Parts: sequence; structure tokens; C-alpha cells
Amino acid sequence: MRMRTMLMAMIPVVVATCSCSKEERGTRVRETKFYASYNTNYTTKGENEFPQGNKAFVYCYNSGSLPTYSIPVAGTPKEAVAGVSGNLTTAGSVILPKGLYDFYAVSLNNTSTPEITFSSGLSQPLVNGKDYLWAKQSSVSEGSVVSFSFSHRAVGVELRINAGEGVDDINITSVKITPPLPGVNSVMDLQTGVIGMSTIKGSLTPVSLSGGKYFYIMLPAESLSMDVEVSLNAVIGGTAVTGRRYRATIPQQMYSGGILYAVNLTVNANTMSFNGSVIQDWTTQTIGDIILTED
Repeated sequence: MRMRTMLMAMIPVVVATCSCSKEERGTRVRETKFYASYNTNYTTKGENEFPQGNKAFVYCYNSGSLPTYSIPVAGTPKEAVAGVSGNLTTAGSVILPKGLYDFYAVSLNNTSTPEITFSSGLSQPLVNGKDYLWAKQSSVSEGSVVSFSFSHRAVGVELRINAGEGVDDINITSVKITPPLPGVNSVMDLQTGVIGMSTIKGSLTPVSLSGGKYFYIMLPAESLSMDVEVSLNAVIGGTAVTGRRYRATIPQQMYSGGILYAVNLTVNANTMSFNGSVIQDWTTQTIGDIILTED
């Protein structure tokens, strides 16, 4: 009788233990890992590693959910830092229950915390001079490795200034352009990575020299004419000239996100003209010859 009583007392314990194990198996969670690279369409057949120390924000949503109407899950957005081999380490683990998820990432392509926030899937108005990067991975299982392939979402403008026939000892003192003025449409859609287009021309803005080329990153623009101002010293036709300033207007056109508009400037004896193009990692669009007249 005593033995029977002990067995009866043990039965609920065994049942409870089995029930708990079954519940744990049904709600198993695994940590999600992240990897980042550049999406390069032209210079390589593949992808380039994301630089160590670069930062990004990672967002996670239930698969198929629209950021416009949904709230991020798993405590995201989380800041992430690139380590060796492009591994992204988030500030806190991303642990998800069984299911499928959509992941997004944004970066400024540098070691700074991205100055970009989203509300209902749209960012605050963005600014010129920032290399906004975006990536997405859809329908990813919990506990998988999410591979982000970042692409440029702003516009690249590159200007090379060369000495033409009869021109020697060229010394560029400044290059300026009139980029689009940021407006209410200059926001990024987290779902697509598209930045809205500006329609207003801004003021003359200096373009910095990088790797022998004058390069500027600006926001996308629709039907925008852009002015260029170049100041230089040189020997032209055997005569030394200083403080020469030339201006021209690039005809009205669209400047699309993710495109590099590469422009060559050639200084001749009497004129300065745009010609040629250079292909970079960005998708490149060529600008035709444009004549600069001396101011």
C-alpha cells in the first residue's frame, strides 16, 4: 500500500516534466548572425568585403510585413559593427522564435553611428554629402546567417579636370556644383531603399578632391539643371594666368539614386569642356560634352 502511494505521487511529476520538454521543443529559439559586403556590379564579379569598423543599423520584421504598418521585432533596430571578414556584431543578440523574417540594414559607409531613423517605414529628410547604404534579406529562417549586400542609394558625381592642348602647369584651386536642395521628399523608404527626389537646385557647394578626382555625394533629383564653377591657375598659350574662373550649366536631367555620374573636364587654350566618363563601383551614367565659358 505504501509503495502504491509513492508511485501515484510520482506520476504528476513525470507528466509535468514531459510537458515542459515538449513546450521547449515547440518554442526553440536560435541566435541570428549577420554578414555584410558591398554590391559591386562593374569592377568585380562578386562582392567586396565591408570595411572593419563600419557601422550599420539592422531592422527585423516578420516576413511579408510592411515597415509602413508594422513594428520591428527582436528589439531592433540594433546598431551593428563590422569586424574581420565582414562579420556584423549587433549590440545585443537577435534571437527569434521559429519562423521567417525580413531583415533590413542602413549605413553611412563609415565608422559613425548612422544618422538616420525611421518612422512608419520612412526616414527623416536626408542631406547631401552622406553615402547612404541600404540592404535587404527576405524570408530568412530564425537562426540563419543574414548576408547583407549593401548598395549606394544616394547619387555620386565625379569630376576629373585635365589639361588640354596648349595648357600647362594646371593648378585647380576650387570646384563647386549646385546639388539638389533637400526637401520633404528627400526621405528613404526602408522597404525599397529608394530616396525620394528633390526638384530644387541648391547653392554652389565645394567639391572635395579625392584620389585625383573631385567627388561629391548628393541626394537624387528630378529634372534638375546643375551649375559647375571651376577656379584655376595655369600656363595657357605660354602665358601664366591666375584666378581664372569658369562656369557652365549641366542641362536639366534626372539624377537617380545608386548612379555615379562621372564627368571629365578638359581645359583647352580658349575653352573648358566636359567629355568622357569613368566607371566606378556605382552604376555609371555618362554626361555628354558641355562647354564651359569663362566668367
